[in-house]
Amino acid sequence: MKKDFSKKLTGLLLAGAMTLTGLMPAYAVPPLDNVPEGMDQGTYDRLYDDTVEWSELPDLIKYRNPTYTSYSAQIDSSMEDVESSLSSDMFSLKDQLGNVDDTLSELYKSQTEIKSSLPAGSPEREQALKLLDAAINEAKAGREQLKAGMDELADVGAQLDGRLYVSGIKTDVQSKESMERQLYPILEQLQATLEGLMISYGQLRVSRETLTEQVALYQRLYELQASMLGTGLGTAAELDKAAADLESAKADLSQVDASMEQLSRAMGLQLGYSDSVPVIGEVPEPDLAYISSTDPAADLERAAAENQTVKSAARSDGSTAGNESRDRNENAAKGQLASKLSELYSDMKSKELLYQSSLTTMEKAERTKASAERMYGLGMLSTAEYQAQMLTYLGYMASAELAKLNLCQSINNYKWAVNGVVSLG
Repeated sequence: MKKDFSKKLTGLLLAGAMTLTGLMPAYAVPPLDNVPEGMDQGTYDRLYDDTVEWSELPDLIKYRNPTYTSYSAQIDSSMEDVESSLSSDMFSLKDQLGNVDDTLSELYKSQTEIKSSLPAGSPEREQALKLLDAAINEAKAGREQLKAGMDELADVGAQLDGRLYVSGIKTDVQSKESMERQLYPILEQLQATLEGLMISYGQLRVSRETLTEQVALYQRLYELQASMLGTGLGTAAELDKAAADLESAKADLSQVDASMEQLSRAMGLQLGYSDSVPVIGEVPEPDLAYISSTDPAADLERAAAENQTVKSAARSDGSTAGNESRDRNENAAKGQLASKLSELYSDMKSKELLYQSSLTTMEKAERTKASAERMYGLGMLSTAEYQAQMLTYLGYMASAELAKLNLCQSINNYKWAVNGVVSLG
């Protein structure tokens, strides 16, 4: 039951990640004819290699993202094209929001299944519910990103000429410089989303590394059981169990490999890799200096100045009634922003504590591994006991790596909220 649920959960997580990559439609992106102004040749060449690095995401989006480059090109020709694209993307985001809601529904169903099928307090139940809670939180975060994307697109359309129509976004032709400023929210929303997906890929990578070690461990145990059976020290049942464990681990590894390939392909389409699947680079270490330098009061002030929902609420037609409505709406939006920013700040500090604790966990993991190998070599541990110790070691290491990635995501969520990229409601 545990392995079946893990496979189902992996599929749901991938579905959620794939949904997020649907924020924008994909187009074929021709390579640039010239190095952009202000960029050196080496940086330009790296944008077209086979690896996506964290630091490259802003430039990859600006120069290779199908939607962003499409909008930029349209600025030079006709703002009517921008109207059509923005409207289309708005409807696309609504469709993707429905997909995320479906994913959440499936996750909640799985939660109910686990609670009804596994005994309360059992390690399998607790671990499954922990993974499921993480998946639900990830899907909820994705939903917030999609909602934020819809808000940003709507506000971009409204800012283009101050008129937002139910049937679509109506715009007038403006200067290229003015229009490029209006595209900043899209650029930021795409960057925030793709950074989140890169962290999700990193989490899959942790799972893969753990499963790779498990496969190697089960392979050694299988070979040992086969040898013991041949000398009369083992049984056929023990060999069959070792074979089953090995095949199950190989199947799980294969599934994670497929998930990683699909996610990297989907990310690649949003970063201009229309004919190839890029290698996804590592997520950088958590920026602990950023956490220590944050000023919640100053951050809230900046976030209010940048957030499109707050800025929209601050608009008025100049009438007395309009001004009164503006004040109410603006105060309400600022209150929601303050609450959200406080929540994200608390989460960041909490994740920081978990990360610091994980450093001790990693040391404990290494001691566990060294002790198990030494005692097993001396014959002080049975094969089953050794297997249990090594699986414990792998669990410690995976937990520590995930704590690091979770902190990176939490820092990212707070940073982008300060820059105005956060959904209120």
